Amino acid sequence: MEELVKIQQLSYRKGRKQIFNQLDFSVSSGKIIALIGENGSGKTTIMRLLSGLALNWKGKMLIDNCAVGTKTKSFVAYLEDQNNFQANQQLEEVISFYAHFYPDFDKRRAYELLRFMNLSESEKIGNLSKGNAEKFALSMTLARRAKLYLLDEPLSGVDLLSREKIIQSLLKWFDEGSTIIITTHQLREIETIIDEVMFLRDGQIILHESLETIKEVKHKDLEDLYREVYEI
Repeated sequence: MEELVKIQQLSYRKGRKQIFNQLDFSVSSGKIIALIGENGSGKTTIMRLLSGLALNWKGKMLIDNCAVGTKTKSFVAYLEDQNNFQANQQLEEVISFYAHFYPDFDKRRAYELLRFMNLSESEKIGNLSKGNAEKFALSMTLARRAKLYLLDEPLSGVDLLSREKIIQSLLKWFDEGSTIIITTHQLREIETIIDEVMFLRDGQIILHESLETIKEVKHKDLEDLYREVYEI
């Protein structure tokens, strides 16, 4: 598989706190990868760094052989834990905005995702439940024809049916020429869809392994491995 993301000797400080020091990892294209770590371990910071939103880092960050910056934003789609939609906007208004703002946004695909998620384009953002709001935000992210999708806690705080729909959408609309990096604490749910897992601890990726190896060689599931890695 072709290498899509390469991070070498990355250091990043937020205020007086050193978040990463000489961080190294790489991921290939065509993969769904879980980034796992305890609360406050830096998972969201990695997502923001890859998205180009976190600045003043040192080291090397390449996505598709391009240094992370303005250019990479054009082919990286980032789903944040919090979205910035306006409560009085209709879903179709947000779709029109995305279509205007992102050249890689597929409007037809967006409406297909809405139908799949059982959402109405005439509904207003402010009237959406937590689960439906998360499903809509994910739909807008997946409607982009991006090379790298960064999904920060898409399953957080949503009900079981919404989680199932979100996971189904990842499988249905995943393009094998792209890569998804997903952060979550819902290990059992994502175990059915991911190819690889990266464990983050003390500012380093301490384990990066395929799910197949974890199951066939280590004879563990993700929850068991999580307990082992974090000594729970």
